[in-house]
Amino acid sequence: MADDPFDELELDESFLQGGPKEASADERVAQARRIARQNDQLRAAGEISDGTGKPGFRRRSRSLPWIIIGASVAAVIVLLAVIAR
Repeated sequence: MADDPFDELELDESFLQGGPKEASADERVAQARRIARQNDQLRAAGEISDGTGKPGFRRRSRSLPWIIIGASVAAVIVLLAVIAR
């Protein structure tokens, strides 16, 4: 049988202390409340869209360049058809 590489691993206090630290439940609740308060302030200032007023940040549509290209191609085709007459 092959040796298990984890046979030498000892899960002692130093191993546990070396791991990542996680915030306590109280700290996470406090952070969530701060974020909610800040979101409420932004919503009141019109910076966040809640569907009932000034929209927040809105990206340009991805289809806009294709619409422009399509309209340009159509215009060229019509122009060529008028010239060929």
